[in-house]
Amino acid sequence: MTNAKTTSSNVSRSSRVKGGGKASLEPCACCGIAPDSRGRPFSITFEQPDVIDQIHPQLLDTWGGDPFLAIKAVGFFIRVILPVKLSDGFAVDFGTWIEIDNDDFRAAWQSWNFPEYKDLAIEGYVANQIAPFDKFPHTLVKATVREPEQVPYLTSSDNEVFTKLLTETWPHASVLAPYADLLKSEPPLED
Repeated sequence: MTNAKTTSSNVSRSSRVKGGGKASLEPCACCGIAPDSRGRPFSITFEQPDVIDQIHPQLLDTWGGDPFLAIKAVGFFIRVILPVKLSDGFAVDFGTWIEIDNDDFRAAWQSWNFPEYKDLAIEGYVANQIAPFDKFPHTLVKATVREPEQVPYLTSSDNEVFTKLLTETWPHASVLAPYADLLKSEPPLED
């Protein structure tokens, strides 16, 4: 069964290196999804913070878009990447949002296209529920810049749930199952 949040996601391969010249790998026997031949992660992008779905369209007052979004009377959001290591040569980068305070929002906005962006570090709360993970706790996560051409990556948290998510390797079939239709693949078989 595909989650409603999943169907509105834009799913594509990460494009960090040039393609071509090498055949793709065989699809996995358990889930039917083939990893990238160069080991690049999938990119699964959430178009907007989940809170937008809870606001009646006539009451929604926003400024900006991707990667900066302010929602009047709600908060300030910035696009980040949640990298998740998966088993069997798979990886996924979830393009998600974090809610941050006004000062961090302004600091990110002011440094975005300048050399000081490389030193940006912000804290916030993950603003999307990402299947198949249980509901995320309302706890601070830290995002830092890995590469100046990309949005910040979630890198740490004092919370055990996020620390596990960022540091452990997860079974690829379980994590990719909610996105199988979007990846044009059959869902994994249940054990």
